Parts: sequence; C-alpha cells; structure tokens
Amino acid sequence: MNSTSRYGNSTLSHSFTRNQETMETGDSDSGDMDSTSINEVHRVMPNTVEDDQIYMSVLWHNGKLGMAYYDTELTQIFMLLDIVESDDFLFLKRILRQLHPTCVLLSSKQDDRLVQTLKSLVSTNSDAGNISLASDDISLSTEHSNKLQFLPSIDFNPDICKRRILNLDLPGIPDHYTDTEKTLYFSSLISFDNITTIRATGGLLKYLEKMRVGVELEDASVRVPVMDLKVVTLDDQVSLDDTAFSALQIFQKEAHPSVYKIGQGGAKEGLSLFGLLNRCRSPIGTRKLRLWFLRPIRDIDVIKQRQDAVAFFVNPRNIEVFSTLTDCMKNIKNIVPVLKRMYQAQATVIDWQALYKTVYHAIYIGDLCRAQPQTVHIFRRISEAFKDDLHRIANLINKIVDFEESKVVGRFVVKPNVDSELDDKKRTYNGLPDFMTKLAAEELERLSDDIQECNVIYLPQLGYLLAIPRLDYMQTEEDFEMPGLEFVFLSNNMLHYKSDRTRELDILLGDTQCEITDQETAIMHKLQNAILESYRTLTEVQDLCAELDCLLSLAASATEFNYVRPSVVSEGVININGGRHPIQEVCCSPFVPNDTLSNTNNGKMKVLTGPNASGKSVYLKQVALIVYMAHIGSFVPAESAVIGCVDRIFTRIRTMDSVSVGLSTFMIDVNQMSEALRDATERSLVVVDEFGKGTELVDGMALLCSCLSFWIDKGKSCPHVLVSTHFHSIIHQQLLPESPMVKFLTMDSLTEEGDLLFLYQLVEGHARSSYASHVALQAGLPQEIVKRGKEVSELIRQNKPVYAIDTADTETHFKRSELIVKKFLDLDLETDDLESFLRDFVMPTSEGKL
Repeated sequence: MNSTSRYGNSTLSHSFTRNQETMETGDSDSGDMDSTSINEVHRVMPNTVEDDQIYMSVLWHNGKLGMAYYDTELTQIFMLLDIVESDDFLFLKRILRQLHPTCVLLSSKQDDRLVQTLKSLVSTNSDAGNISLASDDISLSTEHSNKLQFLPSIDFNPDICKRRILNLDLPGIPDHYTDTEKTLYFSSLISFDNITTIRATGGLLKYLEKMRVGVELEDASVRVPVMDLKVVTLDDQVSLDDTAFSALQIFQKEAHPSVYKIGQGGAKEGLSLFGLLNRCRSPIGTRKLRLWFLRPIRDIDVIKQRQDAVAFFVNPRNIEVFSTLTDCMKNIKNIVPVLKRMYQAQATVIDWQALYKTVYHAIYIGDLCRAQPQTVHIFRRISEAFKDDLHRIANLINKIVDFEESKVVGRFVVKPNVDSELDDKKRTYNGLPDFMTKLAAEELERLSDDIQECNVIYLPQLGYLLAIPRLDYMQTEEDFEMPGLEFVFLSNNMLHYKSDRTRELDILLGDTQCEITDQETAIMHKLQNAILESYRTLTEVQDLCAELDCLLSLAASATEFNYVRPSVVSEGVININGGRHPIQEVCCSPFVPNDTLSNTNNGKMKVLTGPNASGKSVYLKQVALIVYMAHIGSFVPAESAVIGCVDRIFTRIRTMDSVSVGLSTFMIDVNQMSEALRDATERSLVVVDEFGKGTELVDGMALLCSCLSFWIDKGKSCPHVLVSTHFHSIIHQQLLPESPMVKFLTMDSLTEEGDLLFLYQLVEGHARSSYASHVALQAGLPQEIVKRGKEVSELIRQNKPVYAIDTADTETHFKRSELIVKKFLDLDLETDDLESFLRDFVMPTSEGKL
C-alpha cells in the first residue's frame, strides 16, 4: 500500500491484494500558488503673494518626476528637470510645501500611485475654500473648485509638447528668427533630453491656453503671457543634470558582452564612482545609495549625521560592530512587495521566509544599535523605531509557520499545538492509511473470488471510493454492476464504486484534507492581518536598514581607499589639501595629489594651462567629485578638505552627441556654457574643459574670454570656476581683465634631452606650449609629419609665411620657370616672333612638355 504524506490536492490510494499486503499512495500535486511579483527653482522658490496663483503640471513616468508651474504674478514658467522619484513622492511633497499651487494638472493615464497619493493628501476645507495636505502641512490654496485637473494623455505627447514650447513667443526672441534659430535658442534655455519635464511643460501650456489663464476677459487673439522659461531646483538639494553625471563618471552603464542580453536589461554598473563606493549587502541598500547619489543634499545637519556614522564605523575599535552589522545586512530583504502580496492574499512560502528572516535580523540589528553611542543619529533612530512589534511579529511567525513542512508541500503549513481542532484533524488524516488498508481487506473478503485486488482511495470532493481492477469479461456498463456496490466511474482500467462502508467514512470523516487546508488558510489570513497592522513599522524598519547599509558601504570605501572626513561649511570656500581623483587613483598608481583653494580672498576662478595629457581634465573632475562626495555625506580622497555648500555643479567637459537632438557638437558645448552663465550663482561650481575648441581658433578664444569676463565682472558673486584651456594667448596677450578673483595655474613638466616628463603637479603660472608634437609621437604619428608640424607651428607663432616643402618636382618646376624668364628677357618684342615664343616655351610648359 502506497500513501501520500502531504495535504495538497492529492489522491490517497490504499490497496489490498489477496497474495500480499501493500499500501499504495498516489502522487501529490501540491499546487504551489502562483504569485505575481510587484516590482518597484528659479534658484530659491519665489515667495508667492496672496493674490497670485500657481498652476502646476506634474508627470511621473518610468520612475522620473517632471514638473512645471506657471506663476500668474511673474508670468513665467518654472521647470524642475527630470529627477528620480520613488512612489513615496517625498520630493513632490517638498515642492508642494514650498509652492502652495492653485491646482495640479495630471494626465488622464497617469500612474494610479501618484493620483492616489495626491487624493489621499488632499482634504477640503469648506470654510476657507482651500486645500490642505494635512499630513505634511502642505496647502494648495485656490479659488477654483477643482484642485486636481486631468487632461487627455495626448496633451502630454512628447513631440506635441516640444512643439508647444518652440511656439512660445518669448520677449527675448527676435522676430526675424527662423524655426531653426528658435530651436537653438530654446535648447539653450532647457535641455530637451529631460523628456518628462518637457511633457509636463507642454501639458501646462495646453491648459493655460484652454482656460485662458490671466487673459479671460481679453480678445481671443491675445495669448497667455509667458515672459520667460526658467529652471528651478529644491532649496536643500545640489542639482546636477545628466551631462554632469556622465562627464564626472558618477554613473556609467556597461553593456553585457552578449548581444542577446543587451536588449534584455543586461547592463551593469561599469567603472564609475557609484560602482566604486557601492559596497551594500542588500538590494534595498543599493537602491537607497543610488538615490543618495542622484540627490546630493545641502542640509549640513544631515550631512554631518551621515559623517558621524561613517566616522564611527571606520574607527578600528568598532570593527566588530561594523562586521556584525554588515553580515546582518545580507539577510535584510525587500519586504514591501511581500506585504503587498500578503494584503492581496498571494504570499508564497518564500515570502514568509523572507519576512521572518528580515524581522529576525532586524531585531538583532536593533539590539546591537541600542548598545552603541546614541549620539550617532542612525543608532538613535533605529533604537526608537525598532519597537516591540518586531518581537511580536517574529514570535507569531516562529510559533505558527512550519517552514520545513511548508517548503516540502509548497504552501502555508501550521505547526502543531497552535490549534487543537486542526491537530485532531491532522491526526485523523495521518491515521487513515492503516485504517484504509484494513477496510480494503474487509471489502475484498465480500467480493467474488475472481477479484484478486481491491483499493480504498480518497478523492477530494468525491470522498472515499472502492477501486477494483477491470476484468476481461467486463465490457459493457451492465458488466460493471456488483451486489452491494454503486458504480461511479471508470478510469485507467479501474472501476470505482461506493459501498456502505465508504459512505460511512464520508459521513464520519468528511473531506478531511480540504478542511485541513481551509483551516490553515484561515490561520494564515489571521496572521497576515496581525502583521499588516504593523505595516508602517515594518516599512520604517526596512528604510532604516537600507540607510544603515548605505553608511556601512561608505565606511567600507573610506577605510579601503583611505578617505578623510571633510568639513562641510556654509561659507563659499573650497579648500582641499592633497586631493585625489577617486576613480583615477584606483586605475593608476602612484597618483600625484594636488591642492585646491577657492574663495574670495584667494580667487574663485582658476585658469589651467599645460601640456596635452598632463592631467588637467583629471584635476578638474577631481575637484568636482570631491565637492560632490562631500554633499552625499561621504568621506573624500584627500589629506583634508573644507567644502562650502554649493547649490549646483555645472560641467562643460564631455559633449553628449546625439542625432536626435539635431545640434552640432559646438552648439551643444555652447548650450552647456549658456546654462552655466545663466543659472550659476556665487555658490555654484562650474567646471569647463577646453571650451571653444570646436570652432575657429579666434572665435573660440573670444567666446571663452567673454564667458570668463562675465563671471569676473560679478566680483565676489562669481561662482567657483575651474577652466582648462590651450588658448595660451589669453594669458600672453592679457585678454582677461585684471582681477584678484583670477589665478593662473599649470601642470608642471620637465624637458630633458628632448624628452618631456610630466610631473602632474599643479603650480602657479602658465604653460609655454601644449607640447602637442610630443603627444603625437607617443601616439605613433610618423616622425616626418610631427617634424613638419613643429616647423609650421613655429612659423605661425612668429607671424612668418608658411611655404611648401621643396621636393624634386618643385626643383624641376623652378628650373623650367627660370628658363622661361631668361628667354623672355632676351626676346626682342619688335623683331622676334611672339607666337613662336609662346608656342615653343610657354604652351609646352603649361602642358608639362618642356
């Protein structure tokens, strides 16, 4: 007799033969439950007055938030460049808190999570006639009755929205501009690569025209006044665009070497700052750290809190705490999808295991953090947030869920001694094999002698049946009839009957298997409900674990690469001693460190010259990366550093060419400079690498001098500017105005016996030459080409004419010309035959025959 030992949707079969006793059990189909995976301005905001109104358009797509709003008082549109936003919408709430918009415009096909978030935040105040987002003390005050306006999704079409922006009639656009010139002008105001922002802005323009905001009483030909487009940023965030992230190599995707996986999301993080510093042990930690990198902050208090935690972990005395917490992080899972599946009654055994493992290790993390100094902010927050709810949840799961049995069966199984009624049913079910074997033997005795085998089986919904092998003479249904038995069905050459004894079993035992499953499911639902009552606690625990993982990751990187804690201050200063490039020093050793000092007393503009490949670009990126790392709370690669908070980092380092943009390489460079000139403040950092090289020498140099002069004229309001250039005439001819804000620096080098030796050391002064010929020789250009290049360069530098190189052909041509001149001088124009002279000398020479 074979028997099943599980409670799934199984067939229980017990047979008894006349020759031997065997027990047979049918295969168990555990029926694992399929689960559905649920995956995851103007620089300072304008102070609104009581009479003005703000119309905001919001779009959230593919995890990026785009926002634009129109201020009726200023008659300007302000745009927030695409920013990564999770479904907690913390940034959106902060924007609403600062702006108090009149109404919010959404697409009719907007993600329901954003819509539900806004609706849940909105509560109508009938007395004041405004909207209060009470949970975060945010208010949307307005006289309109509808606060959330939904527009057709076609109004947010990217191409249509881009055309709406290009059709704006801004005061600064000359009337004679062509469409191409207008496109170039608008591309200098905003990068059209920010697709989500472009769509939000286009939807806003459509609404303004449709509702005729501000011109309700004017003639239909009068358009809604839009005086300017401006880019905005949050007050407590350092703003970087995609160009800066790419140029500084903060993120860099590396495609999978297999062409089959390139289109399947097979890319991974390549050699980048994020890839270098990401030592997180949990997926939620990695996601959190990426958000930190995407959102560098200006809040000095938060930065110092992160630095305090990193400083604690890098202390050798705390190495044991660091190692223990790091090991615990391996077991912290993303439980938000698990909780969502529990809410939908779709949790699997793996989900229960993930939840239990996370809660168990979270309790250990909480106990460990309580034993540490509570002056460290993350320890104090964990001590307060990791409440008794975690112990309650862990005890409930440990007491109720039988993980070993659940893993085998593939469904939720309850441990013994949880429910006495359930235990009784399981004991009854487990005792059925022996009882059914005995019953099969008794039933076989009542059958005729030609039947040698009899089985008693159990089928869900049908109950207990007597199964008898079909004999040769049993051909028709009449042949199936047996005294005292009721024929039920024929399957697999086995006849199934109901007998009096099996009917008694149906009455006494019933559908035991289904009852067990149903009762365990009911217990599971009660347990789920008890756990979901602590949903906020669990999500807060997960978020704090992710933050702790990020701090451990930064500490591990600081220890490995010998980083130091920077002093982040509110003053406008950048003082770095012995700074290093975090990525470059890993790739090449030894690395030569350099100092940086930028403030109003020592100059905020540094103009770098030096030979090609001497390290100018590396130095520019090095300073920008150190400033950036300080604003995410990380330690920095330097001997010491004092970093003043910056509001934005502008870069003109790498040209992001794209056919879809429709702009030349030089035009893209100019747009990057235009953005820096327009939006950089005294607290901004501007990094410019060889601007102007994409056009004619004089024009490029003139443009660079004009840009630098613009910043110099700002005096103490000049941003921190680092510029590298090969336009040495800027210094030699003194094309920049004299100012204490400007310092000229160069990368030192030595020339010995014709060889150029780079020292990679930054010194005051300027380079005499770019030594392009030396680099060309190192790159493998032929010696004669490099030699000729040096000759031509020297002639141009001395304002002397450049002649072609004499060759055998030029010597022959010279002799021919000399012969013609001599014959012409001997010619008597009155007596000699001119036609003969031309025929014999001039014409053959022009044909190459003389």
